[in-house]
Amino acid sequence: MADAPNEIIMYSRERFCPDVARSRAHLTNLDIAWTEYDIEADKAAGAEVERLSGERSVPTLVIGERILVEPSRAMLDDALIAAGYDLDE
Repeated sequence: MADAPNEIIMYSRERFCPDVARSRAHLTNLDIAWTEYDIEADKAAGAEVERLSGERSVPTLVIGERILVEPSRAMLDDALIAAGYDLDE
C-alpha cells in the first residue's frame, strides 16, 4: 500500500476572502482534510505565514514541500497530486 499523502496546512482568516473560500470548497469537494490557522487570530500563525511566503496573503497552503500563495485550482491540484493525493473520483 502507498504511503499516506502529506498533511495540508492552510493559513487563512475568518473575514471573507474569495480565494480562501475557493480553496476550502475545493478541498471539501475532494473530501480532503486539512488543518487551518487564522493568521489574524493567531499571532504565531501570522508570523509563520510571513516566514514561509514573505507576506501575509491568504490562503497560503503548505502541501508537502510546496508553499502555495493564493493558488488557482490548477496549482492546488498539481500540488495535491505531487503530495500523493488521488483526485480521480
